[in-house]
Amino acid sequence: MGIHWGLPLLEKLLPADLTARLKEAQNDPFLVHPDEDTLPIYNGKTGEIMKVLPVPRTIRVSRRKMRAFCSQGIDVQYGKKLVGVEYGPDGVGLTATFEDGEKLAGSMIVGADGPRSSVRDLLLGEEKAKVTPLEVVHSNVAIKYHDAEKARFVRSAHPVFSMVTHPDCFCFIAIQDVPDPEKPEDWRFQVVTSWLGMRDTSLDDAGRLKQVKEKAKFLPEPFRSANLWIPDDTHITYDQLAYWIPIPWDNRDGRATLCGDAAHPMTPHRGQGLNHAICDATNFVAAVENVRDGKTTLKEVISSYDEEVVKRGKDEVLVSRQSAFMMLDWSQLENSPLMTRATAPSATLGPAAVGA
Repeated sequence: MGIHWGLPLLEKLLPADLTARLKEAQNDPFLVHPDEDTLPIYNGKTGEIMKVLPVPRTIRVSRRKMRAFCSQGIDVQYGKKLVGVEYGPDGVGLTATFEDGEKLAGSMIVGADGPRSSVRDLLLGEEKAKVTPLEVVHSNVAIKYHDAEKARFVRSAHPVFSMVTHPDCFCFIAIQDVPDPEKPEDWRFQVVTSWLGMRDTSLDDAGRLKQVKEKAKFLPEPFRSANLWIPDDTHITYDQLAYWIPIPWDNRDGRATLCGDAAHPMTPHRGQGLNHAICDATNFVAAVENVRDGKTTLKEVISSYDEEVVKRGKDEVLVSRQSAFMMLDWSQLENSPLMTRATAPSATLGPAAVGA
C-alpha cells in the first residue's frame, strides 16, 4: 500500500515517538525516499517508458506491518463480529452486540471495518450498503524468487514500484518486504497482473497461474519474468474487486459514522484508498477534539464530518473506478485519471486535513 499525499497527515496524526519510527512499517525500511519521486509507466508493446508520473514523497507499507505498528499500546480484539447496535434514549450512548454474545457500551461507534462493513450494513441496510463488483480479473500475489539475481532483475525497473500497460493486460510490481538489503534472495515482491473481463471461478491455483503467465508472456522485461518466474506451487487468487459509491447515512445524533474503506471502498488503480483513510482519521480526530474542548456538539461535528467524507469519498470512488477501466483499455489509457492526474487527490480535502 502506498502513502503519498496522506503522508504529512499521518506524520502529524501519529504520536511523535511512532512518527520517528515510521520506517519500521515500510516494506523496505532501509530505503531513503526522496522528497519528490516518480512512478514510471512502461509501454507493454515496446518496453520503453511511456510516461513518468511525478509523485510526492511516497512510502509503501504492508498491511501486516502497518496494522502492528499503529496498534502498539492499544488492546485490539480481533475476531469480533458486530451483529447489532442499540442506541440509548435522548441521543446519548449506545450498546454494541457481537456474535459471541458480548455487549459493549460506549458513546459512539466508528465503522472502520473494511469494504464490506458490518457497521455500514446496520446504518443503511444490506441492500443500500452492498458493494458493486468490478468486471476485472485481478491477480495479486506476494512472492519470493529465492534467487538474488532474479530479485535484483525484477526490482530493476524502479526500487519501489513500476507498472506496464499492454493491450492484453496490466502489471504492477512493488517491493513488499526487505528483511536484509544484502540478501535479495529473501526479498518479497508484490506482483499484480490484471485485465478486463470476468473471473473464471472454475479455475484452481494451477489454472489461474497458467492464465496469468499466458497473459504476461508478451510483456517486456522485467515484468515478463516477474510473472513467469512465479513458482508453480504459488497460491494464486483473483481478488474480488468491488466499490461502493457513498451516500449519506443516519448518524444517530452523531453516535455512528464510517471511516476508510467502510466509508468509500474504491478500486486500487490510483492508489488512493489508504491516503483517504488517513484523511478521514485526521478529520475525525479534529472533530472529536472540538467536542472535547466544548466548541461544538457531537451531533453537529459528526454531521459535518459525514458530509465531507461522503462528498470526497464519492468523488474518488468514481474517479478510481474510471481509472480502473481506462488503465486496462489500451484505446483509453492515455486519458485515464492516473495518467492525467497521477496520484493527486481528486477532491478538495476537508478543512482539518488542509490545515493539519
